[in-house]
Amino acid sequence: MTKYNECRLPACTRLTRDRAGYAGRFCSDSCEVRYEHLQADARDTAQEDAY
Repeated sequence: MTKYNECRLPACTRLTRDRAGYAGRFCSDSCEVRYEHLQADARDTAQEDAY
């Protein structure tokens, strides 16, 4: 599998699905939501470290 057909969620090796909502970038809605939460947590941590 390549990075283009695997779910973008780190550590998830399932194939992506080309359906509305996650357009081939994630294997499921739950992975997409979890990924968004991970990204938000990373941004929050970076902002806290900047102060």
